[in-house]
Amino acid sequence: MKEIKNPLVANVDRSNGNIEISIAKKYSETEEAMYKSYMSVCAMDDKALVDTSKMDKDQTMKACGMQYDKMRGMMNEVGEGGLTEKQKKLPPALQKAILKKMKKEGKLSEEAEAAYSKLLSEDDKKEKEVGPEGELKVVKNPKKDA
Repeated sequence: MKEIKNPLVANVDRSNGNIEISIAKKYSETEEAMYKSYMSVCAMDDKALVDTSKMDKDQTMKACGMQYDKMRGMMNEVGEGGLTEKQKKLPPALQKAILKKMKKEGKLSEEAEAAYSKLLSEDDKKEKEVGPEGELKVVKNPKKDA
């Protein structure tokens, strides 16, 4: 799977006979991690956030990106020191990304901080994910082959 990047946005200003073009990242640095997490979950699970079961990679990324823009407001909501009820229904990876963003912004209560720590400790217990077959390199163990 290729790396998910923060999309770029171009703005064109045509005033007073001048043309000014500016290109910038679409999402802020704090929101970028949440965007990447959302796109990963959406692309990996065909029916988690939007049905992408009959789409190729490019169509999946476009559909997930449009769905993120629709859900962006809800995902950026700030609950009373933690996740809102709608955010609690999202997959754990997205909850973790939202809590991480809130922590960076200093908007987490002590209770939410404990929930965030619990999510982190649960992730540490899980086995590490393995990528698709085409991206793994098999390296022979020189000690066993000798």
